[in-house]
Amino acid sequence: MKTGIFGGAFNPVHNGHIALAKHYMTSLGLERIIFIPTHIPPHKTDELLASEADRINMLVVALSGFDNFEIDDCEFKREGKSYTYDTVVYLKDKYPDDDFYLIVGEDQYLFFDKWYRYEDILKLTTVVTACRHINRYKELLQYKSSHIKMKNSIVSDFDVIEVSSSQIRDGIKAKKDISSLVSDGVEKYIKEHGLYV
Repeated sequence: MKTGIFGGAFNPVHNGHIALAKHYMTSLGLERIIFIPTHIPPHKTDELLASEADRINMLVVALSGFDNFEIDDCEFKREGKSYTYDTVVYLKDKYPDDDFYLIVGEDQYLFFDKWYRYEDILKLTTVVTACRHINRYKELLQYKSSHIKMKNSIVSDFDVIEVSSSQIRDGIKAKKDISSLVSDGVEKYIKEHGLYV
């Protein structure tokens, strides 16, 4: 089975995440995508995170209706920071016959060679990215071509919705309308549980 791995803080999950996942399902012919919320992101230590339960619940709400989208909370069950290598090994052990495609953002892709055990990750998965800013497409391709180990990675040029979780959190604090940035269910959940205020 062709399986996408989509990790992130999902703090909160937003329409950009869902649109990206749908793009990859189509463009790569994936049969499912596993969303994996991070416990403690290695590169975002200053970010105020909603609770693990809230982030899982928002994912459940956002992904309802998508039969091929799943959630795995494996990183919540591990101590310390969330390293992608450990997650990939866990999934490879759980689904030994799957071909894995690791979805990463453009910023993460551009320093992928600094990731913990990145060479091992590249042996176990195909790394895929898409540019959030169209003018960075050439930069992504240049990075791919200048790092021999990245030669099998995939850089896509489809449109990515310009939205970030931090933008949503800031909007909530400023009492702005976020209805166009998250699903109706996620917006309702955030309001009912008083998140990010």
